[in-house]
Amino acid sequence: MGDNSGLRILRTLLDDNPSVEFVRIQWVDFTATVRTRLVTARHALRMAAQNLSISVASPIINAFLLDSSLNDITPGEKDSLIPDWSTLVVCHYQAGHASVMCFIDEAGRGFDLCPRSLLKKVEREVEEQHGTTFLVGVEVEFYLTASAESTVPVKTVASYSSTASLRTPYLAVLEDAVRALEGAKIPVWTFHSELVPGLFEISTAPMSPLKVADAIVYIQEAIKAIAIKHGLHATMHPKPFDKTHGVGQHLHISLSSDAKADSFLAGVLNSVPAISAISMPNFDSYLRGDFVGGEWVSWDTENRMCGIRKIRDAHWEFRFVDSTANNYLTLAAILGVGIAALEKSQELKMKPLLGRTAELDERSRRELGIEKRAPRDLKDSIAALKEDKAVMSVLGKPLWERFIKYKEAEEKKLGELTLQERRAITMAIF
Repeated sequence: MGDNSGLRILRTLLDDNPSVEFVRIQWVDFTATVRTRLVTARHALRMAAQNLSISVASPIINAFLLDSSLNDITPGEKDSLIPDWSTLVVCHYQAGHASVMCFIDEAGRGFDLCPRSLLKKVEREVEEQHGTTFLVGVEVEFYLTASAESTVPVKTVASYSSTASLRTPYLAVLEDAVRALEGAKIPVWTFHSELVPGLFEISTAPMSPLKVADAIVYIQEAIKAIAIKHGLHATMHPKPFDKTHGVGQHLHISLSSDAKADSFLAGVLNSVPAISAISMPNFDSYLRGDFVGGEWVSWDTENRMCGIRKIRDAHWEFRFVDSTANNYLTLAAILGVGIAALEKSQELKMKPLLGRTAELDERSRRELGIEKRAPRDLKDSIAALKEDKAVMSVLGKPLWERFIKYKEAEEKKLGELTLQERRAITMAIF
């Protein structure tokens, strides 16, 4: 076959980086685990030249539960991993490796159940139908620990964004991670220590939704791999330790126009409980108690105890997200329900808290239009997802039904384990 764009991209990368020997063919499933098939650079060239895919068991997107137990495999069917060569990047955290993200064609029936394809579709439709674009930045929080079995983080000074908290060997982990991200052209804005010992954050500049979802895969992999090189373990478990803060992954989302921005916010607020099953999908995500400011869904401006913080017109920080989420599904759900509400000019009835907590008396709460309870646990959020037609419409009924069935199975299985058993499973992956 003749040359093509994918082959040109791959050849250019290999010419510019002759040390690259292996290419990671990557996808993210319902567990939000980054899965990969590794191929040699030679075979990657053959794949790009001949537009080849990789066959895997079907349905690979929900084949396994978080504990690696088998969930669902259809005998005789195969899925195809189709590389998106435009995402090809050198793994600056692993010598000799490059990676490429994939679309998933399920058993030859197309891409309707592929999370990455869904986000690409939502992004394209919003731009084509509404002339609107989104920019998304991400704040990735993580603890450094001695190992995946550690019950405490590393010791640093408990001083937010202080130089004192960086006078440790752990600063080198952050520096190396940022170098890897910048080398991959992922623009880093800031990195710093958080409020409590051992907790750090790296924040990026805004990118397009699909690009930032791909970038998050790279960021998480880089942080974890570089921590290991320093003899440490990095974890993004939402609540890895009993007596300290939880770990979030906040998304900053802005619209290219502030026209009807309040309608967008209204749509997302209405679906927060359902989206939480996607954006906070781990059994123990709900131990991070400050994700929506208590028992009720609310929003505010400079109040970081709410699930949504308005930064300025048409720019919000979505805090009800953690690093165990499949970010393709999370972003598709948030953007999709928001745009659907914008199309209908949905009224924003809920008022900001204006610095107050959501734990108000009933009269004050109703005056602010705060009427929707936040999910207390994963079972609550799954129940909300079952009833949310706006999210169903965005995901498409087949994917929506598949995800619900999958999360119910995982919730039941993990609910039979102790907190420490679940932490061991999650901290080994996230």
